[in-house]
Amino acid sequence: MNKAPTVSVCMITYGHENYIRQAIEGVLMQECDFDIELIIANDCSPDQTDFVIKDILEKHPKKSYVKYFKHDKNLGMMPNFAFALGQCKGEFIAVCEGDDYWTDSLKLQKQVKFLKENNDYSICWTKYLIKQESITSSELKEPNWISLINCNENVTIDLNTIFTPYCTYTLTVLFRKDSFDTSFFAKLKHGKDNSLYLICLTKGKGLLMNFYSSIYRMHEGGIYSNASIFKQKYYSYLNLKEIIGEIKKCNNLNLTTIRNALLIDSMKLYPKQLSLKYFSLIIDGFKFIGLKKTLKIILRKIKY
Repeated sequence: MNKAPTVSVCMITYGHENYIRQAIEGVLMQECDFDIELIIANDCSPDQTDFVIKDILEKHPKKSYVKYFKHDKNLGMMPNFAFALGQCKGEFIAVCEGDDYWTDSLKLQKQVKFLKENNDYSICWTKYLIKQESITSSELKEPNWISLINCNENVTIDLNTIFTPYCTYTLTVLFRKDSFDTSFFAKLKHGKDNSLYLICLTKGKGLLMNFYSSIYRMHEGGIYSNASIFKQKYYSYLNLKEIIGEIKKCNNLNLTTIRNALLIDSMKLYPKQLSLKYFSLIIDGFKFIGLKKTLKIILRKIKY
């Protein structure tokens, strides 16, 4: 592929030997009237993920689409994600982690067409289904947020509506490369997919497109889905606090309201009261939700 592709697909993987083949094949089955590349960044997986990827690189008829990187040392999920994004050369970037997969062969074609025809939009997502992997079943179900939107039309998303409800999952995203600052993203201390979305939404609107394209897989090795409720709330709080403080245009009522709710949950759920991180939450409480509310949470936690 001599010229830059229209779409780069960013795929990070770690410990996905049972899932990575389906993830890769979901990308390589795409039917497009443009060129794509698939960037795979293996974060020093301890299992047979590398073997599965190399087998595909030897045998698949579209193996030339793939650029494969295997780290000798584990970088961690977000540094590996930032690395993989930095390798993307396309006009647009899509993301699919190594344990999720796409089911619609026209996913990229539909999303690229929309963004090319709508210059005021910088990013888009689609609907998806959830697959709960277990020994006895692989059930598919709709996410809870489906009932909270108009399911019969596209839904526009901006800085004032994102996360209400939370329907923007990484496995369906496509965004303009020129709306995203990779070097800035890599410097964020608490960066994650939400940081990517908000960076793009400062450059234009977003759209949840009215079709199903992907499967979000929940399994025992899933990092976020298997984290405790406290960790989910706490790390989401740190992420949103950083977004509001570091990304221009993000200090608005929608985001600060969600940040404050995550802060309250984190304070209530924090397992160790005698720790610097907990005291840091208390200081944030005084700053963001006020003295009275913060003291009430502290006293109730001490009581119980």
